Amino acid sequence: MLPKVTLYNSISVDCAIKDFEVNLGLHYEVLGRIGADALLVGSNTAKKGIESCMTNIPTEEQTDFSKPKVEAKDDKMVWVIADSRGILQGQLHVLRRAEYAKDIIVLASNRTPKEYLDYLTERNYDFIVAGHDHVDYRMALELLNKRYGVKRVATDSGGVLSSILLDEGLVEEVQLLVAPTIVGKKAMNLFRTLNQSVNLKLEKLEKIDADHALLVYRTHM
Repeated sequence: MLPKVTLYNSISVDCAIKDFEVNLGLHYEVLGRIGADALLVGSNTAKKGIESCMTNIPTEEQTDFSKPKVEAKDDKMVWVIADSRGILQGQLHVLRRAEYAKDIIVLASNRTPKEYLDYLTERNYDFIVAGHDHVDYRMALELLNKRYGVKRVATDSGGVLSSILLDEGLVEEVQLLVAPTIVGKKAMNLFRTLNQSVNLKLEKLEKIDADHALLVYRTHM
């Protein structure tokens, strides 16, 4: 069974995803309201997030080779990282240490380097191999539900992953937190790589924190 997928992001009025000041506190507050079991993030977005927060990657410690202890009532999301090329090798422990992550599950493909899969295994990361050259997201989502009981997934990623999920008809809901900013001609659009138009039905329009707007749409699946 496929979990429900909510595509979420903060954008400017002209649908840019960078070059404006994101209200991170509000961004994560709204993300938490979605009530997802898992957070799906692309590896490039994760890598940029790590590098924006720290100049030097901290050295791995012995505890980074063990799965984190999870309390029975822990309601944090599992972070699911799509990384079929292994670009986060040597950096995943930074994400695993994040206070908002229950644990990390990596999505890989048949083309994922064996060295990276060995790295994951040695450190007790769960991973799902789905797809030949790139991640097969439909298969991966089905396995997330089957193996881990994930019923709802939220995304917090860049335009490429968002567009892939929409192109493949995997998104049931789109939530956009609109910041009171117009970026202009340098704007990088969230849906810049989308191959087809997607019809949406407006479910909710909410004013948040004086100047922000939350748009909630359903897709016609």
